[in-house]
Amino acid sequence: MVDMMKAAVLMSAGDVQYKDVPVPEISDDDFLIKVAYSGVCGSDLPRSQKENGARLYPLIMGHEFSGTVAKMGANIKGFKEGEHVAVAPLLPNPDSIYTKMGLYGFSEHYNLIGTGSNGGFAEFVRVPKGHVLHLPDSVDLKTAAGIEPATVSGYGLARGHIQAGDTVAILGCGSIGQFAIQNAKLYGASNVIAVDIFDDKLELAKKLGADYTINGKTQDVVAEVQKITKHGVDVAVDCAGTRFTEIEALEITRRDGNVVFVGISGDNLPIEKDVFEQHVLRGGLNIHGSWMSYTMPYPGRAWSIVIDAMSKGKMDFKSMISQEINLNELGDTLKKMYNKEIEFNKVIVKVDSSIA
Repeated sequence: MVDMMKAAVLMSAGDVQYKDVPVPEISDDDFLIKVAYSGVCGSDLPRSQKENGARLYPLIMGHEFSGTVAKMGANIKGFKEGEHVAVAPLLPNPDSIYTKMGLYGFSEHYNLIGTGSNGGFAEFVRVPKGHVLHLPDSVDLKTAAGIEPATVSGYGLARGHIQAGDTVAILGCGSIGQFAIQNAKLYGASNVIAVDIFDDKLELAKKLGADYTINGKTQDVVAEVQKITKHGVDVAVDCAGTRFTEIEALEITRRDGNVVFVGISGDNLPIEKDVFEQHVLRGGLNIHGSWMSYTMPYPGRAWSIVIDAMSKGKMDFKSMISQEINLNELGDTLKKMYNKEIEFNKVIVKVDSSIA
């Protein structure tokens, strides 16, 4: 076993260095995972580029990753070295009342591998027992790097009490929205309406299963949804996190329908009194926040649904990948993504260069 490894290390805001660092040491209750692929999350952009964007420095980011078991502690059972695995990166605070209730993502002072401790933008990462997941043989390692983000929208739809036969609107067709479209179909939605302001995102949304698409820049979203549904959608999921789509989600949902907020917004959300009275109050909307994807038994049902769907070819991650980069390119790529100097959909890092 080697003592040093390559990693992309966030040293300070905007400074990601490709360098040699020690391979993590593991305890009897840990795995050492050899990382195969690691996805770039939208949250990695401000985390890496904004002043004090990260919880600590230096930090190896990356919480969406797959790999193989390189080494196991003495207390690990049921796995074998060389096995392909995925990782559930949330480490909930064991003392939190929410952890004890099985609401792991709501626990105070939780850790997330790649944000509060070193993650998957490195050749190796330490992962505690209970957070490494078996993969079916039919799920390859590149596809497996999409499991974590796919669960986020699946959990959000469950928060919105989606039922078979529902009409569902997905506002914002980035990677989380693209997974939301596919999850909605898995959960039995009869019609999925995709809303975005970019035609290329909407074209991909159709490929991934959307029945209708609306360009929010050139079309009136509320009017178009009314044409399709007459009364509004049963479930609206905002994955964009903008004040425009957040309000539209309220306006396009039928009375007593469900609105789920998944996208992270950095803006205030002013709601006009007519929207609040007519839709939230008189419309009896059921409004849900959604954060991460973890439920009992850990990591939760969203994870088993996604892995099963991927194993049966019912969830497509590879079509979402716009760029595949090497680990030494990550620092420059993150800067360009944050500054909008390149167009991208989903960027994935091929960490293990030995993979063909």
